[in-house]
Amino acid sequence: MRPRNWHPLIVLLHWGTVLLILSQYGLARLMGDETRDLLSRFTLYQWHKSCGLTLAGLVLLRLAARRLLQAPAPPTMPRLQHVVAVVVQGGLYLCLLVLPATGFLMAAAAPVQIPTLFFGLFSVPHPIGPDQRVYDAMLRAHATLFDIMAALALIHAGAALLHQFVLRDGLMQRIWFGRS
Repeated sequence: MRPRNWHPLIVLLHWGTVLLILSQYGLARLMGDETRDLLSRFTLYQWHKSCGLTLAGLVLLRLAARRLLQAPAPPTMPRLQHVVAVVVQGGLYLCLLVLPATGFLMAAAAPVQIPTLFFGLFSVPHPIGPDQRVYDAMLRAHATLFDIMAALALIHAGAALLHQFVLRDGLMQRIWFGRS
């Protein structure tokens, strides 16, 4: 028999991912502020890169947990709605995997080489050196993927709110803490 709700580890990884994405957005906004001094911007970039690498690890862990832990039965909903949900969630996972990769390659290919210091603990080696074409391509891809992910996240959150407040079908409780 399938569980009614997601496993607590999946719930923790889901909401941890949400918090990291929101942090990444805030850090990116602050990084773009060119009135900040260089040391402050360097620190923001390092935090953004460290959180991005952490996010990639969390998503991989989350995918592994989804394979190992039994998922709740799919909710009852029209076929088209189910297909849209699967496509949106798949797109979110794809963005969450590719965004850190494009960001890391962008940092590695940057004309000005700045080491990636994982939360100040150790340096993460860059797989490539400076390359303006790669840097420009990764910069465009990173920005575009973020816009796509933001749109998909709004659809995902909107659907969750629809289920919670309009349909009142209890679907959102399946991915929340302390539910019955």
